[in-house]
Amino acid sequence: MAAYSPAILDEIRAGVDVVDLVGRFVNLRKAGQNYKGLCPFHAEKTPSFMVNPKKGIFHCFGCGVGGDVFGFLMRQDRLSFPEAVRALAKQAAVALPDDRGPQPGESGREELLRAMELAAAFYTERLWTNGGERARDYLDKRGIAAEVAHRFGLGWAPEGWETLLGALKASGITEETLVAAGLAVARERQPGAYDRFRGRLVFPIRDLQGRVVAFGGRAFGDEQPKYLNSPETPLYSKGNLLYSAELARDTIREKNRALIVEGYVDCLMAHQHGFTETVAALGTAFTAAQLGVLRRYCDEVITFFDADAAGQKAAERAEELLEPSSGGMTWGVNRAGAFDATGALRVKVALLPAGHDPDTFLRAEGAAAFSERIAGARSLLAYALDRAIGEAATGGARGRINAFARVALMLAKVADAQEAAALSREAALKLGVDATQLWIEAQRLQAALRRPAAVAGAATATPAAPVFERDLVALLLGSREARQALLPLLDLGEISHAGMRAIVETLGRAPDAAAEQLMSELASDAARHALSALIVDERPLGDEPIVIQQFRRRLERTRITGRLRTVSQGVAEVQQRASSAVPMDATVVAELQQQGAVLHELVGGPAPSLNVPAVESSPDPGGPQGVHTNE
Repeated sequence: MAAYSPAILDEIRAGVDVVDLVGRFVNLRKAGQNYKGLCPFHAEKTPSFMVNPKKGIFHCFGCGVGGDVFGFLMRQDRLSFPEAVRALAKQAAVALPDDRGPQPGESGREELLRAMELAAAFYTERLWTNGGERARDYLDKRGIAAEVAHRFGLGWAPEGWETLLGALKASGITEETLVAAGLAVARERQPGAYDRFRGRLVFPIRDLQGRVVAFGGRAFGDEQPKYLNSPETPLYSKGNLLYSAELARDTIREKNRALIVEGYVDCLMAHQHGFTETVAALGTAFTAAQLGVLRRYCDEVITFFDADAAGQKAAERAEELLEPSSGGMTWGVNRAGAFDATGALRVKVALLPAGHDPDTFLRAEGAAAFSERIAGARSLLAYALDRAIGEAATGGARGRINAFARVALMLAKVADAQEAAALSREAALKLGVDATQLWIEAQRLQAALRRPAAVAGAATATPAAPVFERDLVALLLGSREARQALLPLLDLGEISHAGMRAIVETLGRAPDAAAEQLMSELASDAARHALSALIVDERPLGDEPIVIQQFRRRLERTRITGRLRTVSQGVAEVQQRASSAVPMDATVVAELQQQGAVLHELVGGPAPSLNVPAVESSPDPGGPQGVHTNE
């Protein structure tokens, strides 16, 4: 996979805690010797993603993806192998020899990230020095404490068309990189570019690893737009990230809930008042991807609405989230507000007094009153249904028809039949219609929505290896003695599973390597996934000498049986071509007799007959303890 030496890769692996790395993206819980969580690479409702901290390996038994710390970062951040090595080497404080930086064909993410970090440092320095007075005054008026501003890394983008451009060019960042990172805008009718953010309070947006990937800029006067966000870039997709998620993650895990607000200042003020499980949606309607991030860490999400607009917003949000995605996945919401297709994530709504958002409410009423609003939160779907039903009261006959259709469609996406039936009875009573009719319509729509489609982002699991091959390779990975005894007996052509064959071939080249060290030597994803599954699903070997001897007998018997079959088939072919009266070649007969005697000794069965065209193997007298040897 790489030009880096095994020693360097081992040093980096030793310096990176795989549980800490994966834990930035997945809520991991101890499960025996491993850690378990929901896979970040495909949608699942039952955790099947495992991390082995001792070996530094992860594997998902749902989608088949696995690897080491390099493989995880490559898949998570879409990096090439050299980029992942450089990123983790920096984290582990390992110096790479003759590192020439990004090479042709690589994504260039490292240079974009460097530009973002330099820009964040530039903006922050400007906020707290001469020239940042206006921005600091704004923070004072909004009641944002200096400590909170520092914690969130707030900054000030000064006026001027090329202020940031000039500062970062002096640090070796090219104009093309600044445009690609969204920090600068290319001029339309002439060469060059200009700063995107000018005269604004700047909010750095970080990914789950705490790296700056975008910015939000707040204007002070009547400038439009009021909030200016970074565009979509190779680092940033606003529908997939949440503002302050990297800061809120630990509290979200601890409290098993997340609070979602809409604005940057709402989020800062919530943290300032002790609600450090708060995140913001980056100026967009909440997306399934954002909720998917949160459900890795908690079981409950609470969002906040102005009381006057609560019904309309709740209905809009619920119907948006209930829509099947482009990949065909339906988000089934039950009465508790759970998104059934991805587990028990309860989505609730907390109402604030008319005219208030979390920022103004916290400053006016304080943390205790905010906690009371949280305690009184109701399910998102309940508001959505109430809104749809409420429209029937003012819309006449047409309003009732429309409400009936909307309610039936929402009920159709509820996965739990018992909950859907209860909701349909409540809705029918409020609509003044027959509950059976509503239920039948919901079931009809549910059937129409059930169309087979692959879940977006799901990896395709490779076919399972035969049990004998899997257990043999597992033994080789766990025992140096087994490698010495069995590798000389193995014929790669007899191993049917490509992944297992690649592992055995690599072991043949590096018989002293630890199992996890092979990960960087394997050429295919299929082989790495097969290796990770064997390492994470580590099984006891039993009595190792006995197990090795049983596998040796099995391999020797297989080899001899194959030889007997080949010779016998040759004899049959000769007999078919010649007269049956022609005697067999004495050498061939002698070899058959010798090989048959050896096979007889190995398996303890009757000596094989020489008058058949092929010799069948005798049943295995018993597999190794704790390991299957049947094919």
